[in-house]
Parts: sequence; structure tokens; C-alpha cells
Amino acid sequence: MDHQIRNQELLHIRTETGVSYGGVQNWYSTWRKRVSGCGPVTAANLLWYLAASRPAECAALFEGDGQEAVHMLRLMEEVWRYVTPGPGGLYKAEKLARGILRYGREHSVQLRSRILNIPAKRKERPPREKLFMFLQSALEDDLPVAFLNLDNGAVPHLESWHWVTLTALDKDLKALLYDQTGQRSADLGEWLAATKKGGGFVAVEPSRSV
Repeated sequence: MDHQIRNQELLHIRTETGVSYGGVQNWYSTWRKRVSGCGPVTAANLLWYLAASRPAECAALFEGDGQEAVHMLRLMEEVWRYVTPGPGGLYKAEKLARGILRYGREHSVQLRSRILNIPAKRKERPPREKLFMFLQSALEDDLPVAFLNLDNGAVPHLESWHWVTLTALDKDLKALLYDQTGQRSADLGEWLAATKKGGGFVAVEPSRSV
């Protein structure tokens, strides 16, 4: 991949049976969380990565070792209180971002978000060049990206109405995604053209204004 976060291994979580690529919503303690927890899990991935990769600024976001499943689950449970899916799930990028920023404030870390929405109406969508530049900029700044896919169109290996964590990208908009114990690739250029409902992308970083 041409562009990627610098320490992907921070999201390689040790479990009793091997390695998970990011947190897993099936680890949650209740049925509701297991069914609708992809957004909070993705938020926990982003927060753990900030805490581990930027300890001078972000260590207070999480004091455990997110590379251990039991610790990551503790973070996931806490993040749920801030990034809480409603009856229809968590289907807006802004809501995920607001929850992450509130979590940061209440843990004494000022964060700010970068958001790129992909509207359902094709004529309102950004061109693929804008999507590439958004993702390239985040990854080059060592920020994993939360990706909301409301409809996968004709793209295989994507689950509709679902959040995943994007960690790498090539020049043709092929992305590496961490999702539910595994990693997979997806053509985001094809997704951008084919999705019927759109979605969005969120990155978070320490606020340099404080």
C-alpha cells in the first residue's frame, strides 16, 4: 500500500485463539451491543491508536494495553457510553465524531475531527480525487480512519450499514480495512460510484489549538 498508518501492529490484538485486527463487537457483554456495536468498536480502535501512538498528548485516553483483548473490551465498554447507537444504529459520521470528541474532553484530551460525508445522491458526492486526498492526508498524519458503509453497492467483501477501520490505501483507492477479527481489501473508487446510500469517513487527532 502507498499510504498507511505507521504502526498497524498496535491494532493487532492478542486473543486466546490468535490475533484480531481491531476490536470485535461480538466481545461485548450484551446482545444489543453485539448486534449494533460496530461504531463504538471502530471509535475504540481510533482512540486506542491515539493513546498508544501519541503518548505525550493522548495517553489519558486509555491507560490499559489495547493490544490485549481483555483491555480492549474494557475500552469498548467505556466508549459505548459516548458513541451509543440508536434504534437504527449509528448511521451518521458526525454522531460518531461527536461521541469521540466528548470522550476525549471527559478524559482531559482535546481532540478534533476530520469528516468527509458521502451523500446518497450521486450528484452531491465528492469526486474520487477528493476522497483520495482526504484519506491520504489522514494516513500520512498517522491517523486511522473510521469508514461508514451504508450500502456496499456491487463491491464484495463489504458489509452494508457497518463501520470498519481503514489503515492503508494505494493510489487506485484500494483500501485495507480492519473488521471483525480479520482484514480485507476494498475498492473505494468502485464503492463511491456504486453505493446507493453513501456513508462517510472520520479521523480524529489531538487539537493543536490548545
